[in-house]
Amino acid sequence: MKQIVFFIALMAAAVTAGAQVNEIPRSTPLDEGVQPVAVQRFVDTLMAIPRTHLHHVMVLRHDKVIAEAHPAPFTAGDLHTLYSCSKTITALAVGRLIDEHRLSLDDRVVALLPDKCPPVISDPLASMTVRHLLTMSAGIRPTLDFITASDDWAGSWMARPVEEQGRFQYDSVCTFVLGMIVQRLTGMTLLDYVKLHFFEPMHITQVDWELSPDGYNTAGFGLRLQAESMAKIGLLILHRGNWQGRQLVSEAWIDEMTAGHINYKNPGPKPTDTNQGYCYQMWRCLLPGAVRADGAYGQFIVIMPEQEMVVVMTGMSEITREELRAIWQQLVPGVDAAPAGTLKQQRQLERHLAGLTLPVTPGKKSQARLEKQFAGQQLAISDTVRHFNSISFNPGNNGYTLVMTKQNGTTAQFHLTHGAWSAPVDVTMAAPYHNGAVPVDMDTIAGLPTSWSVSGNYAWTGEHTLTMKLYWTGWIAMQTLTVDFSTPVPTVTLTDNFPR
Repeated sequence: MKQIVFFIALMAAAVTAGAQVNEIPRSTPLDEGVQPVAVQRFVDTLMAIPRTHLHHVMVLRHDKVIAEAHPAPFTAGDLHTLYSCSKTITALAVGRLIDEHRLSLDDRVVALLPDKCPPVISDPLASMTVRHLLTMSAGIRPTLDFITASDDWAGSWMARPVEEQGRFQYDSVCTFVLGMIVQRLTGMTLLDYVKLHFFEPMHITQVDWELSPDGYNTAGFGLRLQAESMAKIGLLILHRGNWQGRQLVSEAWIDEMTAGHINYKNPGPKPTDTNQGYCYQMWRCLLPGAVRADGAYGQFIVIMPEQEMVVVMTGMSEITREELRAIWQQLVPGVDAAPAGTLKQQRQLERHLAGLTLPVTPGKKSQARLEKQFAGQQLAISDTVRHFNSISFNPGNNGYTLVMTKQNGTTAQFHLTHGAWSAPVDVTMAAPYHNGAVPVDMDTIAGLPTSWSVSGNYAWTGEHTLTMKLYWTGWIAMQTLTVDFSTPVPTVTLTDNFPR
């Protein structure tokens, strides 16, 4: 008899109101032919990668979750921003329309979006097709400031020169235009179309998707899902569009969507996970047969047909290649390997995964003199990062209350604990936002909730230094506030975890 051991402690901590978790069957690595020690090495490697925070990881084999971890302060119920993993879901919607014969790969973009065309249409623009958009080969040089440069992303993009059509140039506006085409053809938002044909049949109900200034889902980024919903997408692709006996998109489309269609112009002689070929809004991997949805800063859905596996990872990483390498070097060698392992190793893995936490600030709990002197005072932030102007803090029996104020007067109140991440509190201030080029200051993000969960911790890291950390658990951002009390007027610096 198989011994199926559920991660009871982990799940009890993970389930929150409205959380859509535990819908995929659970099993264990041992019961599905994977060494528990290989899974533990894999997760420990992820946790140890420099400049990386792992938020969620799920390992599936034979359509079952065999291991998962949601290091504190994250839980299984959190929605997580997917960045460019969103593109893969857009490609599924495009494939459905092609299956329905409402769209073809050779349809011209200018015919589909005539109102977005410039007054004079060049020959290269006239020849741009849906296939060019899917393969990132439209020929318009990408710019990362499109979010802030114009409210009409498609119109301003199509007005630019088409310089080298057919060459791969990664560009999220290509995907945005695909999403706009879906909406124009269906009369539904991209999200509503995806909900109807994919998410509802798969019972994915916890979802939202950012909107552009003119009301289109951003398509190439901005989708938020729970890790288990990401795993469902991986299973759908693994089974060539079939979800529990229902064909949601054709096998032919999944085969086409996961085939390598284009590569960098000069990929170099060394094989890497970025030069194995770009598919339709997905990537081929170094592992033979494997493909992935890939989002900035470490958002992944990795599908491995030969191993009958799916791996989901989300987080904040500056060196995401190391996360993929951990799959190939630590996890895959433990698949169907001998010896398989022991029940003791299995139980050790379960305890280990249930106790994972992201680092908290080390230091003292209290500095009574400075707390008494400055509690409740408005302390100016030394620069205007994210347009924050000042903070105040108040010690209490269960930690600190932190209030942050923006230059426009918007405030948010947070709870911080010492030695552990606090229970999340909801704030009505959008998470720190980064579009890959520049920070974007928003009090709200169109299409997304107006309430955000934030955990925090603090410590006195020096005789005159207070350090406070905030993590937006429904997003990706962590902020660090450092207050230096060594001068008569304290100095407050604010940094975030986005690369510079």
